[in-house]
Amino acid sequence: MVVNVSNLQADSYQSTKPSEVEQLRAQVTALEQLLEVYERETVERSKKLEQTLADLHNHTQRLTHTELTLSTLRSMLNSMGDAVVVVDQEGYFLFLNPSAASLLGIGANCSSLSSWAQIWNIYLPNQTTQYPLETFPLAKAMQGETLDATEIFVRSPQARDGLWFSVTARSLVDQAGALQGGVAVFHNITQIKQTELALRHSETRSREQAQQLQQTLTDLHQVQAQLIQTEKMSSLGQLVAGVAHEINNPVNFIYGNVNHVRNNTEDLLNLVELYATHYPNPHPDILEATEAMDLDFVIADFPGLLKSMKLGAERIKGIVSSLRTFSHMDEAEMKAVDLHEGLESTLLILQNRLKAQPNRLAINVNLKYGDLPPVECYPGQLNQVYMNILSNAIDALEEGGKGESPQNVNPTITITTQITSNHQVEIQVQDNGPGLPEKVRARLFDPFFTTKPIGKGTGMGLSISYQIVTEKHGGRLLCESQVGKGTTFTITIPLKQQLTKG
Repeated sequence: MVVNVSNLQADSYQSTKPSEVEQLRAQVTALEQLLEVYERETVERSKKLEQTLADLHNHTQRLTHTELTLSTLRSMLNSMGDAVVVVDQEGYFLFLNPSAASLLGIGANCSSLSSWAQIWNIYLPNQTTQYPLETFPLAKAMQGETLDATEIFVRSPQARDGLWFSVTARSLVDQAGALQGGVAVFHNITQIKQTELALRHSETRSREQAQQLQQTLTDLHQVQAQLIQTEKMSSLGQLVAGVAHEINNPVNFIYGNVNHVRNNTEDLLNLVELYATHYPNPHPDILEATEAMDLDFVIADFPGLLKSMKLGAERIKGIVSSLRTFSHMDEAEMKAVDLHEGLESTLLILQNRLKAQPNRLAINVNLKYGDLPPVECYPGQLNQVYMNILSNAIDALEEGGKGESPQNVNPTITITTQITSNHQVEIQVQDNGPGLPEKVRARLFDPFFTTKPIGKGTGMGLSISYQIVTEKHGGRLLCESQVGKGTTFTITIPLKQQLTKG
């Protein structure tokens, strides 16, 4: 509305007094100001209304977009192969995609996480311990925690063999950050776990087969070494037996004729004495020959000479007997024997090594034999054990005797035999050599373990000895050693063996 103020003022001026005119003018001014304010407010309200309409239009578009997004998201979740579960703060299901129903068996009868857990048995990865509901991944997400790839194992009437799931859980919060529930994705990893289990079983079988092959190879090496060692000992036994046989015949011939020679010699000497008695003045030629040969000395010395020959023949017969005893290495028969004979025969074979050497003194052998009855055993195999242990003792004493200042000025091997309180036979072979450190002693009976230089030992002697004593005779073979004081091997076997062994 437009007001003609000039006309109004002129009319008022003509019909009113001056004071009234001033009042009218003030009113007109106020009215004009009110009109201006009204016009401004009208314009502002129009703008606000337009902005409100624009905001409403934008909001409507956002709502439409949100609905479209939610629809798309729902379609995506419904098409996922993984189970998606959304619960509120109380654990009631807000959303379940079709995979949740098919994989987890969540149906109309399950309204909450707790009701589902009563139907399905949920286990920790060990498949035996029940998964506490309060620590279940979705329950943890409801409490504000985040879990990634947590494995669970579930079993139900629909899945008796069980299913494996990898669960990823997140908290559900509003715009203000307040907890509203939780959401979890269950990824079925049953196929992966089965494949993994099959691979693990395959690896286990492969390792077992590898161990079996390794053990078989080790056994073959041991058997080969034992065969070589047995063949060597058998060859040595055959050689010794052959030598003993060849020596035995002439020695028996000599020994058997010594008595006849002695008797004949005594007769001849008696005859010479008779000649000297009845012919005190012999012919000069006889007298000259008698003086040349020193007949008196011959008469006095000849009986001693024959006695010495007899003792020597007896000594040779003893050596031959020992050689024949030792040569029975390859005997497979178990029988009752005198163990001392086997020890003596072994010492005889090693006699040359016991003598003084350029780098050491002679080795003293102290024999402390107990009163042993005949012992049931494989005598040839025990002789092999004696040979291996005594050879190692000699090696140790030789090692201790090397250098400008020998460690052992009185090398000694002490062999002790006795019957123990539990009716076992105990044989101890002790040396006063340099001894063995613990790391060597711990592996002493291991196959192929040796501290000797290449070509000096195979590492099978003590291993074979251990098997002979423990497996063949049901006994024990122990080693005690102290560095600087020597080593003791103790063989313990029963007095009587079960004849089925071997």
